[in-house]
Amino acid sequence: MESSLKESFGQVLAQLRKANNISQQELADNCNIERAYISRLERGLFQPTITIIFKIADYFGIKPSEIIEQLDIMRKKRAENKKPRKSGV
Repeated sequence: MESSLKESFGQVLAQLRKANNISQQELADNCNIERAYISRLERGLFQPTITIIFKIADYFGIKPSEIIEQLDIMRKKRAENKKPRKSGV
């Protein structure tokens, strides 16, 4: 489950960043973190701390809970896609 959470967070972060036309470098600079860390988050290699979630949310002008809500939606979609499909037989 931890792996799917990391991957889902990475997708949410990448979508949020790209929707706002922000580079990884710009996000990193404004959140006072390394660009490589942003890259690792987006690739699902690292899991963010609560502090990082708050920094990212503050930068985008949203509530941290909005990021968590999107993460939950993404996680549920990923789990739904992994369920075996029933055949019509």
